[in-house]
Amino acid sequence: MSRRRRTVLVWFGGVVLALALVGALSISRVLQGPGLPTGDRTVAGIGAPVEILFDSLGVPHIWAQSIADAYFGQGYVHATHRLWQMELFRRVSQGRLSEIFGEAAVGTDRFLRTIGLGRAARGSLEILSPEFVSQAEAYAAGVNRALETWDGPLPPEFLLLRAEPEPWTVPLVVALEKIMAWDLAEYQAAMGMGGAREALGDSAVVALLPEYPEWGVTIVDGWPEAGTGQADDRVGPSPPAGPVGVAGREGAQVIPPLPLDTGKGPAFASLPEYTARFLELGSISRASNSWVVGGDRSRSGKPLLANDMHLGLDAPNIWFLVGLHAPGMDVVGMSLPGAPGVVAGHSDAVAWGFTNAYVDDSDLFLERIDPSDSSRYLTPWGSEPFQVREEVITVRGGDDVLHTVRSTRHGPVVVEAEPGGSPEVVAWQWVGFQPARTLEAVVAMNRAPSAQAFVEALADFGNPHQNVVFADTAGDWGYWMAGRIPLRASGRPSSLPLPGWTGAYDWEGTVPFSQHPHVLSPERGYVATANNAQGRDSVANLVTSGGWARPYRAGRISELIEAREAHDAASMAEMQMDLVSRFALRYRSRVSGAFRAAGLEAEAARLEAWDGSAALPSREAALFHAWIRSMSTRLRQAFYDGGGGYFPLYMVEKVLDSRPGPDSLDVLAAREAATAADDRAWGEVHTLTLDHPLSGIPILSGLAGFGRDRIARELSLIHI
Repeated sequence: MSRRRRTVLVWFGGVVLALALVGALSISRVLQGPGLPTGDRTVAGIGAPVEILFDSLGVPHIWAQSIADAYFGQGYVHATHRLWQMELFRRVSQGRLSEIFGEAAVGTDRFLRTIGLGRAARGSLEILSPEFVSQAEAYAAGVNRALETWDGPLPPEFLLLRAEPEPWTVPLVVALEKIMAWDLAEYQAAMGMGGAREALGDSAVVALLPEYPEWGVTIVDGWPEAGTGQADDRVGPSPPAGPVGVAGREGAQVIPPLPLDTGKGPAFASLPEYTARFLELGSISRASNSWVVGGDRSRSGKPLLANDMHLGLDAPNIWFLVGLHAPGMDVVGMSLPGAPGVVAGHSDAVAWGFTNAYVDDSDLFLERIDPSDSSRYLTPWGSEPFQVREEVITVRGGDDVLHTVRSTRHGPVVVEAEPGGSPEVVAWQWVGFQPARTLEAVVAMNRAPSAQAFVEALADFGNPHQNVVFADTAGDWGYWMAGRIPLRASGRPSSLPLPGWTGAYDWEGTVPFSQHPHVLSPERGYVATANNAQGRDSVANLVTSGGWARPYRAGRISELIEAREAHDAASMAEMQMDLVSRFALRYRSRVSGAFRAAGLEAEAARLEAWDGSAALPSREAALFHAWIRSMSTRLRQAFYDGGGGYFPLYMVEKVLDSRPGPDSLDVLAAREAATAADDRAWGEVHTLTLDHPLSGIPILSGLAGFGRDRIARELSLIHI
């Protein structure tokens, strides 16, 4: 039988099997997931019955006679609604994806076993209070009760992969914190910078270093005293005529010396295929907005708070809305399937919200192998042996894989030396490897009776690092940065991999919580956070090497707040749906000039008249971003002499700000953008895909509803 015929038969057999399965379960059963409650119900809790009531929006509210029973009910509801999501969380934390996905996931499991999220979580068990451990046990008992009493078939993912759920445990609860923290670490950016340095050397890599603009709005300090441009135009000053320096500016990060005089360094590797997708299951990176307005700027005389966490939109969504009601606890908001409590939301006393604080909480260290003994590496005080552990990865349909993990005093080795290549390996140090009480802090925040008590609970929020805005019913409000900030011997973080054998860049502790960037009820009457710089003082320089998000969203939020004397719920909602891009407004004239220089007068005129709004029908938004995308591609190619490599979007801004335009590159980008945009609307070119781990399976994905694609989406305050 020919290979083509075998392939067709296998494909046809798969389709028949899929159709038979879907038919047996029924489409609605597959889409909804078996075992889901169809209405309100009462379940037997640990100490008393627990009532689960669904409101008009389908949000479950759990009413219990004790906090432990409330968490039991939450575990029960999470399991009945999000069992597959929780199964993936389990397998990511343990590095066990190959057991169900086969050989394709081995590379991902190797990486997950190396960084050891589950191992790090088990370390946290030693510092958790007995009270929280008992609450986590109650939550896990609720999950397991749902599994014990499950009626009907399991969710379709389990059936298709022939997998069985396992009991939920307290270490798995704690592991959720580590999964969430992973994507906020600067691991991939540092790898990209390391690769760029190896390819280009110091002189070129300096240009890649991040730098927060002097005109950018900050969280604590507000607008800079100078350099903001005109009072009614806070988009930022006009681009300077000369190049923008980095290394010479006071407070800029120092370039660590190259570790070797000769020879090629280690191969800085990207993540294995599928790794980012699975790790982003708990990501709270991306871009987020939050703001709080004090009573003096509110029509009610009470604070108002808004939060918009821009996470990866997948199927299922990362968050699960829930209400928890028990003596001493009355809280509603977004929960994370697999863990008790509400991560962000409001209680009967306090409301709060999060945005990523962009703390540089990890470092890549180059570790030099001892030339006389490859089982050892060099330290400031001599040679030390690598710590070694071996783990077995079970592979579905294949042989077990023995995986060896080596670690140094800084952390696990994430890039090994190539035979005959560099005498160095790369180790990763990360605050997420340290024991933390983050989830214990979350449940304490849920029950805080005041803003002051909320801040006291927030002090135990170890990671992931977050900008936290809060307000209480008494009228107190403010901002505090949560999450550990490493103190480095060098004085501040670096975006580049560091020599580990010198001790010059070692961590020496963390910044005390009382010294984290914070402000309580500031005179300006509001606090806005959008992943922008916390401030401009010495502590802010300890937070990151300059890699905050660009200030456009924070500036737009501040602009909208200041546009009204008093706000209410309607104006806050209007702000959340705002579509104006300050990034577009800043560079609109530059882009329109490029189109005019290219002889595309109609496009240039449309861009000049554009208000910067990225609504679905906007052809100007599609044209503008096509130009930015084309310019980014061309600049990357020029930077790498025709090749490719790490080249973040802020590099386009650096180039545009450092030279007058338009020039020949601008013109080429304009012509390319006009062809690419093809007079299409923003909603036609800017689309969303709701991804699912099984959405790549032909036929079955469509029948079972695994993910959706080509969903038109607007901007809504998310640009850069």
